[in-house]
Amino acid sequence: MPGDDSRRLISELNLDAPLKGGLLVRGASGTGKTTLLRAIAGLWCYGEGVVEREADPHRMFFLPQRPYMQLGSLKAQLLYPWPEDATVDDTALGAILHRVGLQHLLQRVGGDLEQSRRWAEELSLGEQQRIGIARILVHRPRYAILDESTSANDRANEDNMYSCVQEVCDAFLSVGHRESLSDFHKQELCLMGEACAGGWQLTDLQNGFLIDTGF
Repeated sequence: MPGDDSRRLISELNLDAPLKGGLLVRGASGTGKTTLLRAIAGLWCYGEGVVEREADPHRMFFLPQRPYMQLGSLKAQLLYPWPEDATVDDTALGAILHRVGLQHLLQRVGGDLEQSRRWAEELSLGEQQRIGIARILVHRPRYAILDESTSANDRANEDNMYSCVQEVCDAFLSVGHRESLSDFHKQELCLMGEACAGGWQLTDLQNGFLIDTGF
């Protein structure tokens, strides 16, 4: 941890994330789940260790719990971080909104994707998270990293959102708490945190056996 070398959230973790399918990261609050995801995404530079990413960094997509919503058009929200003048067919964007259950937004703007609104204020967190998944359908990354990116949605929407991720991404890494998320992932990494000296367990969710442990 920054400023305190004696604190160990995760210790001696050595694993290969699945090349196909998902890895689910679980653990109590404060055990280092988000810290691990930020390290893998290249957003955390503290601590020791090596992260090897075989995927092209331009084919990776990081989704936080609260997606960034900029001032501007509905189209700009879907294309972010691409510029608004990127060549993407409006019909395709409309279909993506339907796919993530946001067809009512098209109705709200009268079908005009260029209409600007204060989306961060107008959309609920659940709707904003579905915009995040819509961005994955637009950008079609090879690998996605999702930090509780479906947490504000009900079970039906969450299932649909992860179905979208599975359709587009070769592999993905998630932090989440709902037991239902196990259905969309191949492996589970459970972090024990500082209280257990950074211990962890890696489990095969498809066959129900322990792959490795670190204590």
